[in-house]
Order: sequence, then structure tokens, then C-alpha cells
Amino acid sequence: MPALPGHGGHARQRGGQSGRRCMNPLPPACHAALANHGVTPCVLVDGAMQHAAGVRLARTPGAGLSLFDDLPEEAQALGPWLLSPAQAQAVGLDGSGPGVNWLVSALARPDAADHLRHWLRDGHPRGLHYTRLADGRVLRAAMSVWTPAQRAAFCAPCSGWWMADRDGNALALALPGPLTLEPGTTAGWTDAQREALAEHSVVDQLLHSLKGHVRYAASLTSRERRHAVATQVQRAAVTAGYVEAPDQASWIAFALMAGGYSMPLDGHPVHALALRGDALWSALMDGAADVGLDLRTARPPDDVDER
Repeated sequence: MPALPGHGGHARQRGGQSGRRCMNPLPPACHAALANHGVTPCVLVDGAMQHAAGVRLARTPGAGLSLFDDLPEEAQALGPWLLSPAQAQAVGLDGSGPGVNWLVSALARPDAADHLRHWLRDGHPRGLHYTRLADGRVLRAAMSVWTPAQRAAFCAPCSGWWMADRDGNALALALPGPLTLEPGTTAGWTDAQREALAEHSVVDQLLHSLKGHVRYAASLTSRERRHAVATQVQRAAVTAGYVEAPDQASWIAFALMAGGYSMPLDGHPVHALALRGDALWSALMDGAADVGLDLRTARPPDDVDER
């Protein structure tokens, strides 16, 4: 087995191929778990989030195990892959980054791929329904939406799992304790679970819609921190009667430029004006300018991107 990747204390920019992302170091606990005897170290990759690696994997026979192996090359490039650490290193994935997961599995790698394929493709290994569980944001949401039995069944082969948070830093997945699995426990989603999973993605969608339209406060360089602020503000906006996504985004934009927002939203002077749409955006941006915040005032479009 080659030297385990991800050593060192700083994020590194991989060179030599456009589109590669910075890799952050893996924690010591991850290195120790991957090096244990009698386990299979695996790297689960979201090809859409690590696009250069996904394209290279799809074009190189034997470079890894595609969980979309029944689909065309273009779909494989954007889909999930299961790799050995050496295969991951070969495509520049030698640490933690968006869409990169380090797993310690009791299964051989082909069997681990079958297990993950079953869950990522919603219980149908050749089905067209796909949940992007290699994306740490989606996996964290799924763990909160699944039943205890589903969580246990999904995690059963693994003794360790490190996904990436929104900043690309390695985050240990809290694996459930031993549980007697209920007969029939399987992948897939009830209607209520699908609705809950979609609800978890709302704030990320709103933040995505604001890219290029606001200048974040210096205290909000962390994506995780911005998400926490946006979650708080979005909930406050809903409580205050702002049901449309663009209006929620306007309040989030104001808070991100201000470095947060602690006042009850319904106590803000702009709320008393009962504005919506462009008028709300303009009023909040004018208020930000009045207190000297440096910002961009182009309002994002009303159709919130669902990526």
C-alpha cells in the first residue's frame, strides 16, 4: 500500500491539470484507521464536484469503480466513483476536499461499491434515481432524515468515514452504534423524507443564488459560517412572513454583508415597510450603503439555482 495521502498542515493546490481543487489534510484519526490491518481503505468521490478527476476516471479503463458503470461515459464522469487510495492519488485526490470521502470498510472494494451503489441509486443498482451521498452536504442531511435502521444499514460495513464539510475540511461522520437491523430495511425515500431532504438544501440554494451579487463581511470567509448565518436568517425570514425564496435571499445577503444579524428580523426598519421583490432588495442594499458596507447591488434573478 502506498504512503497514505493528506499529510501536512496546509491546504495544497494541485497543479498540472485545470479544474483541480485544493486538498486539505486528513486528520490523524483518519490516517490511523486507514492503516489498520484487515480493513479496506476506500475513497468515494463525487465526479461532479471533482470534475477534472471524474473526467479522467471515466476516460481511463481500470482507474476506479464507477457506480454508474451501466451509463454512458458522460454520466460516469459526473457520477460517483469508488477508488483505492493509490487510485485517488493518481487523479490528484490526496486529501480532503468537496465531494471526497475517505472510508474504512469491512468489505472488499467491489462489494463496498455494490453496497454504496444500492444506497446512492435509491435501492435500484441500475435505476435512474440518484442521491448524491458523496456530497458531504447531502450525506449530513440524509443522516438526519433516515430512520435509525436506515442509518445503521447504510453505515454497517464502515468503521470510519471522513467526508468534507463546506470548506473542504475533513469531518468525521458520526457512525451509529450496533443495531439489530429491521427486516426490509433498505435504501430509498418516503415522500416525507424526500420533502425533508429538499428542505435541508434550501439554504445552500439561496447562498448559491447570491454568488457574485454580494461582498461577504471579512468575518465570514468560512462557507460553514456563512451557511450557519444564512440558516438563522432564513428561518427568521420565514417566521416574519417572507415565503418567497428571493425575499429570503435578500435578507440573507444583508446579513452576510453585515457579518451576521442578531436583531429580530421583524424589528428591522425595512420590515415595517412591508416590501417584497426588487423593492425589498433595494431598501436593504440602501440601508447597508448608509452604514458604509462595501457591496454589489445587482439583485440575483428570481429563479433560485438548485445546485
